[in-house]
Amino acid sequence: MARYFIYDGRRFDDPDENMTTDQVKASLQDFFGELATAEVKETKEGEDTVIEFLRRVGTKGKGDDAV
Repeated sequence: MARYFIYDGRRFDDPDENMTTDQVKASLQDFFGELATAEVKETKEGEDTVIEFLRRVGTKGKGDDAV
């Protein structure tokens, strides 16, 4: 049973099976800073575990009075 990670359409092999999902996410943040606020979605693909990091959609810079 393998575990792998998906972010932005790219697949990353499990760097260390002893690392938690949050630890893997933190290590990838060095390269992809936006992972800091990413949501985690875990699914099964056969016997494999697929963990996908999903960017949160935000409204940065948009105020309440924006038209």
